[in-house]
Amino acid sequence: MKSHYKQAMDALVLSPEAETHILTCLRRPKHRIRFRPAAIAAAVLLLALGATAAAGGVALHELPAAIIQSLQPVRLSDTDQGISMTVQSAAVEDGVFTAYITMTDERDGDRLAQGVSLYDSYRIGTPYGAGMMSFGCQPLGYDEFSKSYGYLVTIRAKDNAGQTIDFPKRKFTFSVRQLMLGQDRTKPELSLDWDTLPARPRTQQKYCFGGSYIEGYEPAQQSFGSMVDFLQPGTMDVPVADGVAITAGGFLDGKLHLLLRYDNTGPDDHGWLQLISPKDGRADVAACVSMAYREEDGTKYEELIYDITPEDLEGRVLAGEFTTGGYLLNGDWKVTFTIQDGE
Repeated sequence: MKSHYKQAMDALVLSPEAETHILTCLRRPKHRIRFRPAAIAAAVLLLALGATAAAGGVALHELPAAIIQSLQPVRLSDTDQGISMTVQSAAVEDGVFTAYITMTDERDGDRLAQGVSLYDSYRIGTPYGAGMMSFGCQPLGYDEFSKSYGYLVTIRAKDNAGQTIDFPKRKFTFSVRQLMLGQDRTKPELSLDWDTLPARPRTQQKYCFGGSYIEGYEPAQQSFGSMVDFLQPGTMDVPVADGVAITAGGFLDGKLHLLLRYDNTGPDDHGWLQLISPKDGRADVAACVSMAYREEDGTKYEELIYDITPEDLEGRVLAGEFTTGGYLLNGDWKVTFTIQDGE
């Protein structure tokens, strides 16, 4: 049986640009250091793992053990705009396509350091009979040493009745058209004077282009994609993040409503706020419904609804996370590969 080290070394994959960069770094050390052969191999291993999927059970990014074991090695790359996309490993099981993807900056820069989003531009071929496709992309973080960022991508196909459709083909083409770079992440914590929020706030009807909800709080079926009552903005101005502020608040139908204004500082500004318990400091109340509309000038408004009464708000603060700013990088990253049956 191979050692974990030998398995990891056998499974390493790097683009030609990355290999050249590694050799250059090893040939020109900044300080006079004596490298033994084993030390050089370890240095290559550490750098290369930034662009490698599960290798003998070893992976740079944290993945559940069950997922690592189910993935089959692919290790194929495509480079555009000086960034290499590598499909490190993938699997199809119970109608779910799963892939471990890395992006590596080949220009020895820090373009990925603040994080990089696939910006919902990633795709695989749609199976026959699919009426809808659902996409999920879990960021796995950035590795400073290899200048790579990782993701766990999951894609499901369903027919028009909502039933899962299996992927009949084992040959896939995974492609990405845009990357979102340079976004800022803010984790605000703020206090509001809950006693000043009106019990009957003013509202106005706006076209709700989308939203979300947690189980048990499904809004009326016609809410998303139709005219909906929103709080009237302008009664508050509480900064939350760069280009984001709470612009209205109040109680409707026994629930707390907060209206966020996004000033369009980036292509995909978004965030969330939760209520923190005064007893133990835990975030124990999240928004049960969110819904959004947009003005003609591009300003986005998002209303967050919390199932909590005015009496239960005493001593609570708001905390959350917001992602704002950044820019889009257009490109054409495409990798075609085959997943073998029974492996």
